[in-house]
Amino acid sequence: MKKIFYVLIIILLIFLLVYLYSYFKPVTSINYKGRTFSFRDDIKAANKIKVHPDEKTIHDMFWNPNLENITIIFKPLEKGSGYYMLESFELTYKLSAMYLLNGMKKNFDALQVNTYENINGSENVLKIVLVHPQLTNKTSVEGRNNLIFIHAKDYRDFDLATIKTILVAMGIYSR
Repeated sequence: MKKIFYVLIIILLIFLLVYLYSYFKPVTSINYKGRTFSFRDDIKAANKIKVHPDEKTIHDMFWNPNLENITIIFKPLEKGSGYYMLESFELTYKLSAMYLLNGMKKNFDALQVNTYENINGSENVLKIVLVHPQLTNKTSVEGRNNLIFIHAKDYRDFDLATIKTILVAMGIYSR
């Protein structure tokens, strides 16, 4: 009887370890309409990024029927500007694929600005403003008037906020 008890305890511990491993293991890819999208960081961590005013508002900006163009805006810096290229590529590549999977095509542009003031959205152009970690002390995705601001206080958060933006565009909301 003792042997059976010990075997059951060992089996229970194995199941517990497998469960804990799968719970804490980073998730770095998703399936969207039959295609796998891989990310450089953990999707579960990205889903913790705050979105203002809410995820549906941001999602609706990407699916506005009048939308023709997405412009990625950034303010160049002496050091660290390479992260703009990484985040811009991630956004352009994954959002282009998302639209193609839905039978749509959108144009993408990049725009370098000296200041983030006086940037206005328009009905057919969605502007995604990348705010470098050297220029902000918060991490969030904020949207209003066809403008989406991706703020990040460090480089990892820059990746996570970009991933969060892509997930929201795809309609993969955190719950």
